[in-house]
Amino acid sequence: MASNNVTKPVAPIERIFEAEAAAGPSLKRPDEEAKSEQHGVSGGPVASKPRCVKEWRVKCGERAVGIRNPIREIMDSVVGKENPSKQMISLAQGDPTAFKHLRPSNIMVEAVNAAFNAGGFHGYQPSQGLPACRNALAEFFSVAGRKPLTPNDVFMTLGCSEALGHCVAALAAKGANMLLPRPAFSLYEVLCAYHGVECRYYELLPDQGWEVDLDSLAAVADDNTCAVLINNPSNPCGAVYSRAHLAQVLAACADLKLPVIADEVYSGMTFGEPYAACAAVASNVPVISVCALSKKWLAPGWRLGWITVHDAEGALASAGVPDTLLKLCQVSLGPSAPLQAAMPTILNNTGPEWYQEKLQALQRQAKVCVERARGIPGLSIASEPQGAMYVMVRITPNALLGIGDDDVTFARELLREESVAVLPGQCFMLPGYFRVVFAPPVDVLDQAWDRIEAFCQRRAAPDMMGKSI
Repeated sequence: MASNNVTKPVAPIERIFEAEAAAGPSLKRPDEEAKSEQHGVSGGPVASKPRCVKEWRVKCGERAVGIRNPIREIMDSVVGKENPSKQMISLAQGDPTAFKHLRPSNIMVEAVNAAFNAGGFHGYQPSQGLPACRNALAEFFSVAGRKPLTPNDVFMTLGCSEALGHCVAALAAKGANMLLPRPAFSLYEVLCAYHGVECRYYELLPDQGWEVDLDSLAAVADDNTCAVLINNPSNPCGAVYSRAHLAQVLAACADLKLPVIADEVYSGMTFGEPYAACAAVASNVPVISVCALSKKWLAPGWRLGWITVHDAEGALASAGVPDTLLKLCQVSLGPSAPLQAAMPTILNNTGPEWYQEKLQALQRQAKVCVERARGIPGLSIASEPQGAMYVMVRITPNALLGIGDDDVTFARELLREESVAVLPGQCFMLPGYFRVVFAPPVDVLDQAWDRIEAFCQRRAAPDMMGKSI
């Protein structure tokens, strides 16, 4: 279990003061002291004069330059090519607030306003996060079968992206590799590459509800594997794993003695299969879970995320993971203090009727997408979405003239002809598919699918005319 008494790392300036106090008075001669003071360095060599140069000495860091975002690389080749005679409809952006029917509750907005107006949250807060906020999250995300979380098990972050980045950085030992799902959200690959972690992939099975191929998981692990990343509910698939299947996946992790990074930002956003947290299905596996206000609470712009550490057998604590997460939090100093102050009210006062209303809207919208896609020649749905706000649509090979099964060409030509934006499956390492966001209301989705259907009908191969899958 994670320790309830996290030891605060000593800051560098404090170490300097401690070292000076221990060393006592200087034994240098006065002329040596003067030379050291002249160059601002104690005990170091005398700096040479800067050489005369003709060009600015500006270089970029190799790791930053090497950042690749597959979504942006693919979409940059597509954007700006929409049909100017048709209004743009985006089914590509995973922002639930793009339409007015999916917005934060009045309780949430009022809680944030109250925190700002209270005037007590204008200053710095503890790097790990506001204690009252962490206490509320610890209570909310504790699970049966494990020791209840404490505020020391919660780390506040700037959204879920930073939470994921902290988790990867904390486990990024030299030579490490991490097991990622395929298909998957591309940020996982970006973060691993940035922190020098090799990406290895286990497969998801499209015709089996995008469940984990357990054989592929075991096959890619080795002695340098540092963690298994599990995304449930899923982006881009809309999958929600049954408790039984998730237990199988966690059992495989237990056999491999690998901790789990659980991307649970869509926690509770299910309208089919009931949601189960990774930590809730296996008490013997260390789980580092990430979540945020961005999806379930419909506030991605608030940039408030968190990490909850569900240790097992003290594995994470003994390796120093909580201490390392704290050090990472000390770099950014945490998210906005008033937003943290609002969290207890948001968690305790948002009623079940608000959650249910939003889930019912998403379910209606998902149903429209599935029914419309299955009625269009050349398209099919491998597995219906059970949650989140995404569905993957399969392109039947050679069913659409000029497309084949090239998802990038499909997305580019659909945008050019019909001004409808979708994300190609190659953004998620799944060629031959495209991702649809079903966050827009039904009337907007129907307009978009009317255009997609017209596009596919124009390009349907002769033997596909009139067929639906």
